[in-house]
Amino acid sequence: MDLYFLFVITHSIGAVLGVGGATFIEINLIRALRDGKMDPMELGYFKTSVKVTRIGTIISIFSGLGFFFISTRYLDNPIFWAKMTILAVVLVNAYLLEKHKMPLWLGSPLSFVSWYFLLITGEMLRSPIALAYWEVMLYYTAALMAGGVILDMVRKKFTNKATEAAQPSQSSQQ
Repeated sequence: MDLYFLFVITHSIGAVLGVGGATFIEINLIRALRDGKMDPMELGYFKTSVKVTRIGTIISIFSGLGFFFISTRYLDNPIFWAKMTILAVVLVNAYLLEKHKMPLWLGSPLSFVSWYFLLITGEMLRSPIALAYWEVMLYYTAALMAGGVILDMVRKKFTNKATEAAQPSQSSQQ
């Protein structure tokens, strides 16, 4: 097994952990926000998902740096630079969320969509797709807006169902 293949496998594992962790953060938030509070079990699931995402981030960064030691072939690719911009968004967003400087309603979908877009741009680098930096960022911006709207709708749907289930029915009040 050559070094490049080792970095590809390691980078893929980091991406899977990052995307999976971000997905479970959203699932846990939606479940916790149904009743407006996070119980100890929900908090435990949430913290575990955050740790998994952090581990994925660290693995992805170190394996990504490893690529530079063996090849610089992506340095002139605008998709690569878009991916690095999105990675910077993920890192700054994580820091701001951790320090409670980013509202959850904004930071959560930003993290979720950004992780998926990191995965997509990584695959785009291995494909014959040729896009300008601004095109990738335009698609990313559209995905952020769509993802934010969709996550908001999902949260409202689950929050409303939980609220309705907690309220006594009209017939039982009479």
